[in-house]
Amino acid sequence: MPKKPNTSKQPLDFEAALQELQSVVSRMENEQQSLDASITDYEKGTELAALCQQYLDSAQLKVEQLVKTRDGRYFEALENQASDGDNG
Repeated sequence: MPKKPNTSKQPLDFEAALQELQSVVSRMENEQQSLDASITDYEKGTELAALCQQYLDSAQLKVEQLVKTRDGRYFEALENQASDGDNG
């Protein structure tokens, strides 16, 4: 039986979002569903994928901030991001 979607006000952490996304994908691949159920699952899946991507982007930025080149400068990509500003 599929798990119920997260209906609490508390946001999902990465692992929970990924697990829920995997459940949605599995359900869409393996079950005969109505068109409405498929569309609902697709919408939920795209939301979960975007949330997971946000977590991954944040983690990548943190890693780039921690890892420095031998001369102590941040990665060039991090320097470029800092000069671009955060519009999001």
